[in-house]
Amino acid sequence: MLSTLNIRNFVIVEKLELDFQNGFSALTGETGAGKSILIDAIQLLFGSRSDAGLIREGADKSDLSASFTTNEKIREWLAENDFTGEEDDLILRRTLDIKGKSRAWINGIPASLSQLKELSQMLVVIHGQHAHQSLLRKGSQLEMLDDYAGLRPTISELKKRWNAWRDALEALDEAKNRQAQHQAEAQQLSWYLEDMDELAPLKGEWDTLNEEHTKLSRYTEILEACERARATLTEADESALSMVDSAISALDDISDIDKKIESVYGQLNEAREIIDSASSDVEHFLSRMDFDEARFAEVDERLSSYLSLARKYHIEPGELYEEMIQSRLKLSELQEINVTELQNKAQKSQQRYEALAAEVSAERSKAALRMQTNITEVMQTLAMEGGSFEVSVTPSEHPGPLGTDSCEFLVAGHAGVARRSLAKVASGGELARVSLAIAVTDTMTATVDTLIFDEVDSGIGGGVAETVGRLLAQLGEHQQVLCVTHLPQVASCASHHFKIVKHAESKDEAPTSTVIPLDEEERVKEIARMLGGIKITDKTLEYAKEMLRH
Repeated sequence: MLSTLNIRNFVIVEKLELDFQNGFSALTGETGAGKSILIDAIQLLFGSRSDAGLIREGADKSDLSASFTTNEKIREWLAENDFTGEEDDLILRRTLDIKGKSRAWINGIPASLSQLKELSQMLVVIHGQHAHQSLLRKGSQLEMLDDYAGLRPTISELKKRWNAWRDALEALDEAKNRQAQHQAEAQQLSWYLEDMDELAPLKGEWDTLNEEHTKLSRYTEILEACERARATLTEADESALSMVDSAISALDDISDIDKKIESVYGQLNEAREIIDSASSDVEHFLSRMDFDEARFAEVDERLSSYLSLARKYHIEPGELYEEMIQSRLKLSELQEINVTELQNKAQKSQQRYEALAAEVSAERSKAALRMQTNITEVMQTLAMEGGSFEVSVTPSEHPGPLGTDSCEFLVAGHAGVARRSLAKVASGGELARVSLAIAVTDTMTATVDTLIFDEVDSGIGGGVAETVGRLLAQLGEHQQVLCVTHLPQVASCASHHFKIVKHAESKDEAPTSTVIPLDEEERVKEIARMLGGIKITDKTLEYAKEMLRH
């Protein structure tokens, strides 16, 4: 239930603090006084679109807050979303600055507009003054039926299944297109890989073959060079080893005389060991060296195959192996487009959607019967005796995110006439009364604690207006009801009465609206004003008192 509402610098309200109670509260005032500003403020608190133009002229920020008593369902939501406050009360706040920046809080914790909107569905139902116009919008009648049937969570799941089915169909279509487009590319890759498989290149093989081919092709040159090196090192008469031995022998007797000579003597001995070791290595290499003519021919042919395939596909021979691996991966990717699997997925998604859509259709048909019965009953009290209302649920031409149904409201204003589409009802007053009947019926099934009506009684008057007031008072016995009204018959049925007043200190200053709770004497004057006339007479006051007594 709405407990308090605080407004700062909003539209033409400078400062306003209001306390609300249980039951039926009427909000009245002169035309243009700003009766609907309170509703606008509440809607902004619940996440409606902000606009810097809503800030009071001369101010740089609007600040709105409201407190609500909570129930178990709301407390569970607050706990699940980490908005639990210190007390059971719920506090909403929203600010709007002159730059258009908006911020929101739930129990002092920053919140998103989507969270405000989700929370509002558990707190308040608002029926606006143009509700009868929204009745005529395409799709709104189906939404009203779903709200009446309590199908909103199910419809949310149905939309998810619809989107999943659409996505599966898109994936299937894309796969079919890709399959057709890639068929030629896959064929070319297959031909290419046939050549590759015939060569069967190995990782690093090109470099290894080149090294071996070079060694085999230069066998004689290598053999001769190694023989010369061995002879020069140790075998020739004037070999390096014999000359180093001569130098060692020359210094052998004097190496201990001088340290420098001793150092040279040591270096010569080291050189002798190096020369001897190198000669042994050359000899060992020569002993293992053997020319294999058959192997040379084999390597030469393998290199030629590499070069031939590389020229054919305009790539380097050393890149053939990696190119083969990448081509196999690409061909595998092209072949992985499994149309059958995607067809099965799309079919399963369709079946899941259709199963839930069938459940929704069944629930809509049941709710339609209840809804049309309840609305027809309320119509009898709104000067539409003998009239009837029908909620027609029929299969739609095409399935959609809301299911496979179309919904149309049909109405007969009185007995003896056929029911026609609500969009074809000629009388604006008749349409307003039907809209009110729907609103009242909707609130009878609402699970929220607060119901707000913003001039939904437009287009009616007289005894019908009194009936509307009594209906709202009846609703107020079980829920908190706030109603902005211009009808004295409605306002006189309220348990509480607020008057919206607009005034300006001078002609040069911007006007300001405020809201005043009325006592019994002030209520009499306000009802008398609403009854009309330039001058309020004693007779008008007596009539106003009479209306309040009843």
